[in-house]
Amino acid sequence: SLLRLGERRYRLLLTGHHILWDGWSVPVLVEELFRLYAAGGEDAGLPAVTPYREYLAWLGRQDREAAGQAWAAALEGLAEPTLVAPDTTHDKTALQEYVTTDLPQHLLDRVTALARRHGLTLNTVVQGVWGLLLARQTGREDVVFGATVSGRPPELEGVERMLGLFINTL
Repeated sequence: SLLRLGERRYRLLLTGHHILWDGWSVPVLVEELFRLYAAGGEDAGLPAVTPYREYLAWLGRQDREAAGQAWAAALEGLAEPTLVAPDTTHDKTALQEYVTTDLPQHLLDRVTALARRHGLTLNTVVQGVWGLLLARQTGREDVVFGATVSGRPPELEGVERMLGLFINTL
């Protein structure tokens, strides 16, 4: 929606369901919109993009059976999922709680430096800490938890400029 705020003031409001695009796509879309706007709506010299159907074709060529076998081997020996809360299907008295806190800047700086020193993303460090916390809380050495990852295949030319949903939940 384009909202008129004044004589020469507008605000562009973009909304879309998360099934339409991943987090990587949003800045790509915004950059393209700004380039088009700066060019007055004329040809802004935007590069040609690889159509999303190319990603779907790539996805269709993947060997699902081999992937299933690889995951079965990786999870072999895992008896059950890692549950962090007791089963409350029969206990209706259990209440859900939320706790939020801010990470002090000095601690964030130290964690960021640790991630860089080891060639990791901040997200990878947080997931590692989450895994250690799960192990400590459950008393188990092997823990599993879901993680959302990028599903953009590097071998697909132009994938970094494509708009769409490319996430995968493991």
